[in-house]
Amino acid sequence: MDEAAKNLGAAGYSCLIANDKPGAVADEDVVVAAQETRTENDPDGGVSLVALSHGVVMRDLVGETLQVAGDTVRQLGLGVRTSPADGGADWIVRQQRPGVGGYVVFGRVVTLILEEPEQPVTVPDLIGHTETDAAAMVKQAGLVYVQRVRKDGKRPGRVVSQQPQPGELVVRGTTVSADIRREPVPPTPPPTTVVPTTPPTSRAVVHTVVPDLVGSLESTARQAVGVARLKFQSRVVRPGNAPGIVLKQQPRAGAEVAVGTLVVVDVTRAPQPKLVPVPDLLNRSEADARGAVEGAELVFDLIAGEDSAGRERHVVSQQPHAGDLVPTGATVTVEVVANESSWPPWLVPLLLGTAVLAVALASRIQNLRRPKLPADPVPQVTATGRLTPGTQRIHESGPAHRIRVNAHLDRGHQHLQEKTDEHQ
Repeated sequence: MDEAAKNLGAAGYSCLIANDKPGAVADEDVVVAAQETRTENDPDGGVSLVALSHGVVMRDLVGETLQVAGDTVRQLGLGVRTSPADGGADWIVRQQRPGVGGYVVFGRVVTLILEEPEQPVTVPDLIGHTETDAAAMVKQAGLVYVQRVRKDGKRPGRVVSQQPQPGELVVRGTTVSADIRREPVPPTPPPTTVVPTTPPTSRAVVHTVVPDLVGSLESTARQAVGVARLKFQSRVVRPGNAPGIVLKQQPRAGAEVAVGTLVVVDVTRAPQPKLVPVPDLLNRSEADARGAVEGAELVFDLIAGEDSAGRERHVVSQQPHAGDLVPTGATVTVEVVANESSWPPWLVPLLLGTAVLAVALASRIQNLRRPKLPADPVPQVTATGRLTPGTQRIHESGPAHRIRVNAHLDRGHQHLQEKTDEHQ
């Protein structure tokens, strides 16, 4: 925008900014999307102005889902209109207006032409069917049938393998290839030598016939190529039911080539093993650990002997460790030891509590049966009237005490002194 205003000023035009940039749009994405010439009146006459509008360059939205395309348009400060209007979030943008690279002023609407995504198609199972039936099944599913390499076998004309595999979900129009068994071919004739037609002065070229290698093992094919005095090279192309089977060869079988020609074959490879995590078995019972291992499609191996006492056992170690990825069918070795006690953990506290309550109850019953002894008599001493100094008054209560009370006066205070003689 600054560069456009500078160029207009150099040409003698006044510049006017017609709109504002949305705050969510990055500054580097903003361009001059439109310009318009206006005439403004002032006391000196009409003045020509050029109104510049902020906007962005339209991005490519074709092939995106409605949800992704709509978010992108809104992030650019633009509105969205769809056709049809009730398209789902997973519908695909087939066309857009404005197109890619167009300049759009902020606030304008972008129209997205949508199409409903195709539903996936399930690949039919062709194994064991004839070539004619397999082709019809593939066509009925909306897929394209292609016959691949023919293999020797006892049931000629039958499908022995296919790609993609049965039950896979693919888009309509996907190619399905099938391998068909064919009639066994006669043994390969021995290599023949062709008499060269070149003049005697030139070096003779010896030719041989390429053996038929399709359907044979890679080792057998290598040996046959060596017997024919040719060079051998193999390429692993895809997994198969039997690894190392020749699917295709080049040159073709029966071709006459020069001795030493390279024969390239495509062979199957072994399928990739399925990896599963080893479950955590530590401190679990033997039965629980066995169930967890077998549930993960692994083999449970116990290295501890039987417990003669018949106590329950728990796992103290395992190999491989918990969480390690191993192929299905791998062996998980565990070591178990017998529990110190087969009692449940809540039984011991219950027995101790019951014993404490029984002892307390027995002690209470014993105290209730014990006879009560009479309390010792407490001597009672009383004094009546006013005590006169020098006069002793004695009043006793109880069989075992005699009390003398001496009274004297001291400055208006009366004091009592108690002496007790104990009787036998």
